[in-house]
Amino acid sequence: MTQQTDLQKLGDATKPYFDQFCAIMNPYRNDLWRYCLKITRSPWDAEDLFQDTYLKLFTSLSALSHRQQPIHPKSFLFRVATNHWIDTCRKRKHAPEEYMDEAYVGHVAAVDPFELHEAFEKLLQYLPPRQIAAIVLIDAFRFTAAEAAEIIGTTEGAVTGLLFRARKKLRQMRDTGDPAKTLAMASANSDKHQDIIQQYVSCFNQRDFNGIAQLLADHAVFSFVAQGSQEYGRDTIMNASHHPKHYENQNLQAFTRELWGKQAVIFANVAPNSTPAQLNEVLSFEIENDKIIKISGYYFCPEFMEAASLETDLPREPWNWAG
Repeated sequence: MTQQTDLQKLGDATKPYFDQFCAIMNPYRNDLWRYCLKITRSPWDAEDLFQDTYLKLFTSLSALSHRQQPIHPKSFLFRVATNHWIDTCRKRKHAPEEYMDEAYVGHVAAVDPFELHEAFEKLLQYLPPRQIAAIVLIDAFRFTAAEAAEIIGTTEGAVTGLLFRARKKLRQMRDTGDPAKTLAMASANSDKHQDIIQQYVSCFNQRDFNGIAQLLADHAVFSFVAQGSQEYGRDTIMNASHHPKHYENQNLQAFTRELWGKQAVIFANVAPNSTPAQLNEVLSFEIENDKIIKISGYYFCPEFMEAASLETDLPREPWNWAG
């Protein structure tokens, strides 16, 4: 057996602390997932943001001991998620945000709550990230302006300004009769990429693991989303997550399926009798130069898998998730 390096030993030593961290944060998992889903508008992006938020907060714990004021876990989780998402939007060159001087906004003009929620999805297609965060925090999650300001990392007056602009946009849409424009999500893969994914599915269903290996790049990575563990390199993947011994159950079949604008692979247990098929796993792929360079598995992401179950109309296979 290969001897562990110091870095691996350190990882083992931190696991009890991460488990304790997850136990503290677990009461807020559902709220955080719903928030991530609201502001990103995509379960794929929501799961990325959800996992990044947990990791960023955990890695910043040592700095929290120097803070004099008490830290409320839920607010702090939302703040980390909000800041990370805004940074991500900037990197993607999201539409620039319009800022407003606090003194200019005397008050936030009221909008009927029914109108607001009815047009909520429209709003999220048009607003810059900080405005989205403000209106989601206050109108969907019922944070006060002061609490939202702490989460976003700004002042209460600035939050008032963000709300003013968001609600002004809503009224403009209502007054001009601006129709809701569904922004079609571009597929992440070209036709050629979809063909490679279909080849993967065909090879898997025939249990042709040599064929799967040929589709992988030498430096391919298999990532267990939420667990934080990865397999590096084609040989490692084929000897670990894709070893034939894991797939002796011939009832487990793979299917291609577009999920939320992205071509994915769905694993389902398809019983030979009349029992309904059950969702087992969801995989996403990254492809470069006609080779699969990354596979992400979402088995250990309960909120994401629940969303996938609803989207595919497949009940989830019974399993126990441990954080």
